[in-house]
Amino acid sequence: MPSEYKIKQITSLYQSCSKCGLPIINCICDKSPKVETRGKIWILSNEREFSRPSNTARILKLINSDSTEIFIWERTKEPKKLIENIQDERYETYLLFPAEGELESRKVEYKRTEKIPAFIIIDGTWKEARKIVRKSEYLKNLKVLSLNPYHKSVYSLRKGAEEGNLCTIESAIEILKLSGETENVRLIGEFFNLFLKSYKAGINGHELK
Repeated sequence: MPSEYKIKQITSLYQSCSKCGLPIINCICDKSPKVETRGKIWILSNEREFSRPSNTARILKLINSDSTEIFIWERTKEPKKLIENIQDERYETYLLFPAEGELESRKVEYKRTEKIPAFIIIDGTWKEARKIVRKSEYLKNLKVLSLNPYHKSVYSLRKGAEEGNLCTIESAIEILKLSGETENVRLIGEFFNLFLKSYKAGINGHELK
């Protein structure tokens, strides 16, 4: 989680935890198992997306803190640490994004190498994500990895969300499947399901037991 960033209280309906974003009565921070994936997950999110209580990037950071980094995208300021990561030769870095338009020529299939795999996930609506990719020069030369999941998204916390599109943590789960991290996939998936149940109960004033 960005060290300089404090989650804002953006709703007056309930008080939320500053880490998991859930209503206080259903905070799941103390229930989080700790995993450390071999694959690095670098999440690029705009401030508005990161501020939403229903944001799943925070949940991934909570459970996979050492291998997940979150960077706030700004129009006039490049994320220096993310750029340093991209340039680091220890990593085989991929941009996780649909291979559409000019990105199609950069599409690759994932292959394991001796390098540490690193996956950049754009956190936001498709409109916001396309804008971030289009306006970020440091993403221009990256290999593009596209997902073709065999199941639909179970994320249903926002009205008007694009039907069938995976949320951030679901996307991370799919790429960890590609890299063969079966046990970590299971643990992250179980924690994500707990998050969904806790969120839905909490916003209705119910404590999940």
